Amino acid sequence: MIESQNSDGHTPLHYFSIVQHNCRGSNLVFLTLFSLIRNRNVSFMCLQDPPLFQGSPLRTPGFKYYVSNIFGFKKRMATYVNLSLAKDFNYLCFSPTVDVLRLVLSRNDRRPVLGGFDSFSLINTYNRQVDRVNTVKATDLFTQDFHPSQVVGNLNVHTLYTDPTRNMSSAERWKGEQYFRVAEL
Repeated sequence: MIESQNSDGHTPLHYFSIVQHNCRGSNLVFLTLFSLIRNRNVSFMCLQDPPLFQGSPLRTPGFKYYVSNIFGFKKRMATYVNLSLAKDFNYLCFSPTVDVLRLVLSRNDRRPVLGGFDSFSLINTYNRQVDRVNTVKATDLFTQDFHPSQVVGNLNVHTLYTDPTRNMSSAERWKGEQYFRVAEL
C-alpha cells in the first residue's frame, strides 16, 4: 500500500500495490473491479483487454490511464495510475510491441524511486495465441534494465513450474520455459 506522505511531504514508492485483471472487454467487469477497489489505496491497475469507447479505454475517477502508443491497433492493455502519485512522479510510456506496455516511473525531484534506483518499470502484457504462436516474445518482455522492473499481465504460457499437474507436449513445455530462461539472463 502507498504511504500517504513521508516527513518531507512527498509520496514514497516503497509501499505500493498493483492489481492486474483481464476484463475481456466487459464494461461490467471494469465497473465492478473499480468499485471493489474504491476504498482501497491501489497504486496501479494493470488491465488486459479493457473495455473501449471509441477506441480508448474508459476513464475512472482517481486514476489516469496509459495505453500503447502504436496507432492503428486495438488497445489491448491499459495501465491506470492512482492520481495521488501524479504530483511526485513522471511517466514515460512506450510499447515495444502491440501486446506489451512499458511504463517507466521517475521522481520529479530526481530522488530515488525504489531501493536507491532513479526509476522503476511496470510492464503490462497480454500474450495471445494467434495460429498457435505467442504474440509476445520473451525477449520483448525481459530486456536488460538497470533499474527494478515488474512484469504483470496475461502471459498465457504453461510450464511444469506453474502447472505441475498439467499434461503438456514437449513443444508447449519448451515455449513456456523459454520465458524463464530469458528472464534469468
